[in-house]
Amino acid sequence: MIAYTAIFAAALSGYAGVGLWAVALTALALASLSHAEYGGLYRRGKELGLIGVPQSTMLQSACNALMATGTAYAVGLVFRLV
Repeated sequence: MIAYTAIFAAALSGYAGVGLWAVALTALALASLSHAEYGGLYRRGKELGLIGVPQSTMLQSACNALMATGTAYAVGLVFRLV
């Protein structure tokens, strides 16, 4: 539920015309939520010697968060213009 709130905040910031820093802030919130939920698994993977897998998973999670909030921001901006 908190993740949907962050995405909704990105859409509202696009609608309100807030700067692009809002996309980075909400993407950081989504990535932090992902790390809070799966942080134990990442640490466990590193302890087992799988250094590349947790790092690439964290990077993919951050990229997914950035794409989700960027898209929500763009949709909010389009609604403002229409």
